[in-house]
Amino acid sequence: MENINFIKDKYIFASIPSMLLVGDSAEDTRNRQIALFLKELTKYNVLIKDLVNYNLKEVDRNIALNVAHYIIENDELLNIIVNKLDLPISRLSKLTKIKSEYIEKWRDYILAYYLILSNPNYRGIQDYLRIVLREDNNGGYVKNNKQQIYKGLVIKSSKKSAYIVTSKGEFLRIKTNDKINPGDVCEGSLKKTLKNYRIHISILLLILIVIVSGIIIEYRRAQSIVVIETTSVIKIHINKYNKVIYAYSPTEKGKELINDVNMLNKDVDEAIADTFEYAINNNMLDLSKKTLITINGQAIKYGLFDKTNKIITENKIPIVINNAGNQQKLPKYLSEDENKTEK
Repeated sequence: MENINFIKDKYIFASIPSMLLVGDSAEDTRNRQIALFLKELTKYNVLIKDLVNYNLKEVDRNIALNVAHYIIENDELLNIIVNKLDLPISRLSKLTKIKSEYIEKWRDYILAYYLILSNPNYRGIQDYLRIVLREDNNGGYVKNNKQQIYKGLVIKSSKKSAYIVTSKGEFLRIKTNDKINPGDVCEGSLKKTLKNYRIHISILLLILIVIVSGIIIEYRRAQSIVVIETTSVIKIHINKYNKVIYAYSPTEKGKELINDVNMLNKDVDEAIADTFEYAINNNMLDLSKKTLITINGQAIKYGLFDKTNKIITENKIPIVINNAGNQQKLPKYLSEDENKTEK
C-alpha cells in the first residue's frame, strides 16, 4: 500500500447539485454527525473559523482532496496521523512530490477532508460533497463572479450567520435571516470579515503611514536655532511647533547641562528657562555682563518667553536677544503681588 502513486487530479469537486434526505430523522442524524466531526476537528487543532478565513481556491481544494484520498489509501500515513493527530508534512511531501510549504498551507483542509471521507459515521456529510473522478465530470465548475448566494450544509450557526460546507468543498460563513440548525441546508450571501476588506485596510494603512511619516518629517525639521552663550555655548534646534528637537554643546559642562535639563521635546520657552536655571545654580553665568541669546533662521514669535522672563527677572540676569537679526527685549515681568497691585 505504501508504493501507490499519488495522482493530484484523480478526484475533483463537481458542480452538480447535492441531493440529501430530508425530514426530522435525517436532519437529526446529520446534526449528530456534525457534532462529532467538530469535536474530532479540535483534536487535530483545526477550527471552522480558520477554514473559513483561509478558504482555498478551487484548484488547491482539488489537490487537497486528492491528498486526503491518498492518505486514506496509505496505511503508513494513516498510522502516523492517527497517533500524532497531525500531518507528517515532510513524509507527505516526499511521497506526493508536493512542496512542504503547500502542504502546510493546505493542512487544515487536508485534515478536514480526510476526517470526513475516512469515517463511515459521517455519511450524511459525505453525501453532500459532490466528488467525482475527473474523467466522469461533465464540464466542471465555472466560477460566476456575479454569484452572490452560496448554498451549503450547516456546520455551525449563530443568530444571524452560519458556517457551511458547500458541495464543492468550500467552508464559508454566510448571512442568515433566522437561526439555522447544524445539519440543515441553507443559502445566503457571504458574511463579510476583515479579510474581505484587506485591500481597503491596506490602502487606509498606506495613507496613515504617509500622513504619519509627513508629520514626523515635519516635526524633525529645524525651523530655528537658539544659541545661548553661557560659559558654555548651548545650541538648541526648534521645529515649527516651537519644540526642541536637538540640543548640542561643544563642552563637557554644556553637555552635562543638556543631559540634566532633558530639554528634548520641551517647549522652547521651558527649555530656555530650564537652561538659565541650571546655569545659575551651577555657576555657568557671568552676571557682570550680558548673556547673548541668538535666534537664527525663523524668528520666534514675540511673547513666547513667559517662563524665561520669570527666571531672568527673578535672578537679575542681564541678557540681549537677537531674534533673527532684530534685537528684542522681553516685556516687563510682573510678580503676582505686582499684578494684584496694578489691578
